[in-house]
Amino acid sequence: MRIDDTFHDGELFVQRRAGEAEMAQRNGGVIADTVPKGALRFIGQQPLVVFGSLDPEGNVWASVLVGEPGFLAAPDERAVELNVTQRRSSEDDPFWANIETNASVGMLVIELATRKRLRINGQIRRLDDTRFEVGVEQTYPNCPKYIQRRHLSRLSPIAPPRLAPTRCGTSLGKDEKALIASADTLFVASANPEHGVDASHRGGRPGFVRVLSDRRIRIPDYVGNSLFNTLGNFTVYPRAGLVFVDFDNGLVLQLTGRAEVLWDQEDPDDETAGTRRFWDLEVERWLETPLPLQLRWELLDYSPYNPNPRRVTPVAKTTLQLTVARVRQETDRIKSFRLTAIDGSELPAFTAGAHLPVSIQLADGKRVPRHYSILSSPSNRNHYEIAVLLEPDGGGGSRFMHEQVRENDIIEAETPRNDFPLLDDANHSLLIAGGIGITPILSMLRSLASKRASLEVHYAARSASSMAYRDAVQALSDGQARFYLSEGPTAARMNLDQLLSMPRSGTHVYVCGPRRMIEAARELAAKHGWSPSQIHFESFGARSTGKDREITVRLARSERTISVAASQTILDALLEADVSVPHDCKRGECRLCVTEVIDGQPEHRDVCLNTEEREGSMCLCVSRTQGANLVLGL
Repeated sequence: MRIDDTFHDGELFVQRRAGEAEMAQRNGGVIADTVPKGALRFIGQQPLVVFGSLDPEGNVWASVLVGEPGFLAAPDERAVELNVTQRRSSEDDPFWANIETNASVGMLVIELATRKRLRINGQIRRLDDTRFEVGVEQTYPNCPKYIQRRHLSRLSPIAPPRLAPTRCGTSLGKDEKALIASADTLFVASANPEHGVDASHRGGRPGFVRVLSDRRIRIPDYVGNSLFNTLGNFTVYPRAGLVFVDFDNGLVLQLTGRAEVLWDQEDPDDETAGTRRFWDLEVERWLETPLPLQLRWELLDYSPYNPNPRRVTPVAKTTLQLTVARVRQETDRIKSFRLTAIDGSELPAFTAGAHLPVSIQLADGKRVPRHYSILSSPSNRNHYEIAVLLEPDGGGGSRFMHEQVRENDIIEAETPRNDFPLLDDANHSLLIAGGIGITPILSMLRSLASKRASLEVHYAARSASSMAYRDAVQALSDGQARFYLSEGPTAARMNLDQLLSMPRSGTHVYVCGPRRMIEAARELAAKHGWSPSQIHFESFGARSTGKDREITVRLARSERTISVAASQTILDALLEADVSVPHDCKRGECRLCVTEVIDGQPEHRDVCLNTEEREGSMCLCVSRTQGANLVLGL
């Protein structure tokens, strides 16, 4: 597909004006005219979808539809069905009248808990009295930037008499301003009538949207995928629809009006994180409708990519100087480290499942962060305790910790982060650990045990001598722990198929361990019908096998060839060669570095892609190739 065919004039103009035309051409390769095979099941599992539509006067509206999983379905790669008998949204939402007169719609299928999203644009038609079908014209996935993770923990209808009445107006009142000013998430619809409608997401720290007056709001435009679909549409058709969701009170606030893109603005508070771009919405109409569904969205964490403008309360200093108060050999290959504040004060709070980014020094003198799960109790802020498995063929971090760090040393770390949080509303928690994966699981166990919550633990290790913290797990679990060994006279392997054979509403599964364990758990959970939002996992990255060899990577679009050393990841080699690749976790979890594979046989070591997705893409941060050559769509 040629770049001129992929983008319309408005998008091309904005790409050039922003100086990102070359990046847009590269990233435009993700745009397709069918739904990716790996996304078919994903669509059917979602309880929320965002639609963009046009009313008869040409106004653009964004709408949020919520329903039981299954109200959306993708029977094949060219269509998405909407079952109106299962959806839950207000009858007053303009969407229902709009699609009767204009078939162009934009869709955003988004799973907030995992930060996955897929944009689908096309034409909608009625199949029968209960179903609509969107004929797919354009699709592409978005990276997870700026999405605040939320978990849907309750989903039940509200009787019509208890619903709040629909409200509307032409200027914003006190309540509407308060909702907008406190929001961390919005959805935006835009259009180019000749090319269709688009729906997208915007996120930031609470307060990232500014209310300028009763009729005007301002949104910062952060660094994104360089495609500029929304701003490109504004350029040729300056109208927009916005929707804010009041997650606490079950209300949806929809705005429609004129959009204006603002370039090269003074930005003393660094609201745009350097782009100096904003866009304003001049509000012409607003509509507040209730969701006829009782929702409880638990905020898990904010996106680590959210800019921190100076007008918003700044984030506290993140660097910690910690004293190594105790070092203990837990097994032949596992050492634990108890870390305290230099002055003996309380440490920053953390939640179960969190990890501590520790600064370590490699053999070449370079200092890099390494992330180690905190295994101590979140209720005890006198110390953090971490455990490190010695990896002889690893990247050098574990050797530094085992060989260089001694008691009374001072080490540097950042405040804890949590990409593997424990939900506080589960009816039952199923904790599954393999090897060193017991470390975050142990912190979760301590937290659950302190609340006398319903739980069970399944812990596997190679041998009894390598099973760290068995006594602690046994004592905390109150008889609800099972232990498995793969070697020795009492060997008995964990049967994941049996453990996951009966999906249970309200049960959440937490898995941490080797990549193969996590992959097996995800596949078996999907096979047995668990919702993806019930399955939580964390890996420690793919280990080098010791057999990795130098490979050659050819970049098809930029016509470059990069050599990747045996000790390097493909991602690191590309970054060293100044090839721009989105990335974050470097553990094969976040999906940011997923890249199209044009030729070659990937050796997949990630824990985020499903079988269908692996047919044509790979995670560059951990995966390699089975041969000596690889061709990527970069």
